[in-house]
Amino acid sequence: MGTEDPGGAASDPTELPPLQDDGLPTLPTGEPVLQRWFVIVLLVMVPVALGVTVWAFLAIDRDALSAAERRPAGGPEVTIARGEALLSETRDAEPGPGCAQAIRVVGDPGSQTAASTALQGVCDLIDTGDFPEVREGLVTWIAGDGQLRIATFELSGVESSARVEDDRLVLELNAKFQFEDPRRGSPALVHQLVLLTDPGWPGRTVGVTTELRAAALQQRACDVLRLRETESRGCRDAAELLAADDPVGDLLEVGFRDDR
Repeated sequence: MGTEDPGGAASDPTELPPLQDDGLPTLPTGEPVLQRWFVIVLLVMVPVALGVTVWAFLAIDRDALSAAERRPAGGPEVTIARGEALLSETRDAEPGPGCAQAIRVVGDPGSQTAASTALQGVCDLIDTGDFPEVREGLVTWIAGDGQLRIATFELSGVESSARVEDDRLVLELNAKFQFEDPRRGSPALVHQLVLLTDPGWPGRTVGVTTELRAAALQQRACDVLRLRETESRGCRDAAELLAADDPVGDLLEVGFRDDR
């Protein structure tokens, strides 16, 4: 209900406070709702804050990781470092496909399907007879009560890793292979299986010569499976590493053991 002003006219309580000449709202007494200096400071700070945000974004180091840095050595019980990992809460297991039926594929149905598809690609390569070291690695993996699982890696550039866990040899594939053609994970598994043939691992870090051999067989697997380098990050990495001016030096810098 309106109130009468001294002149007898009703005033509407929903009316906005009167504006001063500077266009900012005021109370009915004529006092400013906000102090003018505060409003001015805010107006000045907005573009400053935006400018700082843009500068910080542009200042982030975006140097691309080298092929060697995308496969850093792990340690005495880990082939390739992948940082922390997020694993499926489902621990169901099923036999692997074809030549790898003794391997247990662990995870939820989606991750099991992706991992099994990638592993079937490895079996197809072994069946050609041209990958004896991969077969040797598979035998080692089976003897180690082998398991395969999909995991989200902290180090996103890493495609695969293997580790000794509860006296088992566990191979891991990056979870990205659940969301693209899982066959692209086959060369990454080839890489790991060749690393398992290193005579010093587990116990010592994988040797640089083993890693170079693994990269060469990974690249050959890419060719046989017809995975073009433009489509597969792992295939590009293997090719880049092998074509580097000093691949041995690059691998030693990321922690591989000098076994030359």
